[in-house]
Amino acid sequence: MRKRNSAEESREGQIADNKKLKKRLLIIIASVLGVIALLFAASFAIDKYYDNKRDEDNAPIDYDFYPADYDENIYNDREYIEKIDNGFIYYTDFSNNVTLGVERETAAEHGDDVAFMVDYIYSIIEGDHSKYNGFFSDAYYESNDSHGEFTMQKLYDVNITKESAEPITEDGDYTKYIFVVEYKIFKNNGTFRNDIGDGSKKQYITVTDRTGELEIDAITTAKYK
Repeated sequence: MRKRNSAEESREGQIADNKKLKKRLLIIIASVLGVIALLFAASFAIDKYYDNKRDEDNAPIDYDFYPADYDENIYNDREYIEKIDNGFIYYTDFSNNVTLGVERETAAEHGDDVAFMVDYIYSIIEGDHSKYNGFFSDAYYESNDSHGEFTMQKLYDVNITKESAEPITEDGDYTKYIFVVEYKIFKNNGTFRNDIGDGSKKQYITVTDRTGELEIDAITTAKYK
């Protein structure tokens, strides 16, 4: 029986070590690929979750609206009159944070901008879509359509807050007002607002006098439901 010399033993030992190393490398590669696969799966699951959450947040709510009656005079609805009998439009100025009840006839006492916003609210109440659409500027209509016909709207708990009045010197001198408007619609029939039921959503309204008269440049509605 031939004895193995030291060179043969060394070579066999090296082969065995190489096999062990390859095995370790294969295990490491397999582990890395497994981690990558888990990370990919986790990333996909997270993206899917947020996509579904985004779709859920943006999905319209199927409210139960009241039947639309374009001939109805809302001031003949006793329940509505009871809701607004003691006043229903309230104004808050950012400069003093005082909230006051305002009437259409005396709104100008708080400034032309406040009278403009109260008039805007009444165009909704009176179901005057032509007048309503006239409150908006060309800048607004660059990215928005005019509103279609709607019935008289039983607005109540109307809150108008002037958040700011900023003088702008770029592209001419004018003032930019930011108003926060929130109101509820009693027996909402969905012809004006189909994004609320019995509750309300704040709207951030940008008003400017860029053209020499007050106009609405933008409206942003809060996303909460």
